[in-house]
Amino acid sequence: MNTNPYAETTTDNLQDKNLVQLNQELAKFNPIKKLDLLPAILDYKTLLATQLPPRKKILPWLPEGGLMMVAAERGIGKTYFALSLAYAIANGQSFMKFAVTEPAGVLYIDGEMALADIRERLMAIATHPPIASLHILSHEWFYNQFERDLYITDPQVQDALLTQLNKDASLRVVIFDNLSSLTQLREDKGDDWRTNMLPFMIACRRRGVAIVLVHHCNKTGEQRGTGAREDHLDTSIKLTRVAGDMGYEGCRFKVNFTKARGVYGKEIEPFIATLIHQDNQVTWDISAIEESTRDRFIQLVQSSGTTGVTVTEAAQLLQVSKGLISRLKKECEEEGVLQYSSGKRPMKIAENWVPKT
Repeated sequence: MNTNPYAETTTDNLQDKNLVQLNQELAKFNPIKKLDLLPAILDYKTLLATQLPPRKKILPWLPEGGLMMVAAERGIGKTYFALSLAYAIANGQSFMKFAVTEPAGVLYIDGEMALADIRERLMAIATHPPIASLHILSHEWFYNQFERDLYITDPQVQDALLTQLNKDASLRVVIFDNLSSLTQLREDKGDDWRTNMLPFMIACRRRGVAIVLVHHCNKTGEQRGTGAREDHLDTSIKLTRVAGDMGYEGCRFKVNFTKARGVYGKEIEPFIATLIHQDNQVTWDISAIEESTRDRFIQLVQSSGTTGVTVTEAAQLLQVSKGLISRLKKECEEEGVLQYSSGKRPMKIAENWVPKT
């Protein structure tokens, strides 16, 4: 029995019908075409015989089409990290201690800072114009052009970005700084993220464009909001303040890889990054965790003056083991940095020790 109410309706009788409404109602009676999955399923032999293009890497931990997040608490230096990354990729030069395989175009989307500040920081980072393209989409400039706020969860903006990526094949990386400023999503709702942001990121991935998300950490030190953001990531990096950095003024943080798909070992061991300002230029000084702990240990003992500091106190303040502090103490005593002390006596700087300049 035909239950379609329009089956015997003449064309004349349909002329006054709203076309959109009519199509919606007719769609209810159209049989759904069954999906045959067989062509999409690979058996073992076919999988091994299929010629698959190698997945190129922009950095050891950022493949083409990769999805990455870098999260940190406010004021720690996320934007310096992200802008330095953008310039290094566009210029094909090393980023911190990692080699960039070749120059690649970058689109940097900023949702928070004044455009003048972005320009000032880029000028300090860049020693010369990058080899590949480096474009800036600023919330400030966007508003001047369109008199509307820039949100990457806006379907029109997403469509415009994908159109731009289709037009400019040189763009291989898009950096969003930062999610709190560039989205209108409820941060703790995973469904909001999966519905309004994830499909756009997957669309970029299918074009071979890597996405870097800059985000804030909460009070417990984890990325703020829903954990659904990390489900599809290839790489997740957390920047944290260096324990025991007493009175340090400047940009210095620990770089810790909390997720790095397909990368292992020394390549992703945590390290300390310090931003060095000199002659209106900035560079990154990279040190191993233990090397940095030694410097901070000596600084701590120096700051204790004539009172000194015990092994237990130093371990607590630097958030490391007493075993490590004891080993550093012994090394520094042998090198003449510390006065020799036995038992639980406070450690003090040797009177004749002169710091290296």
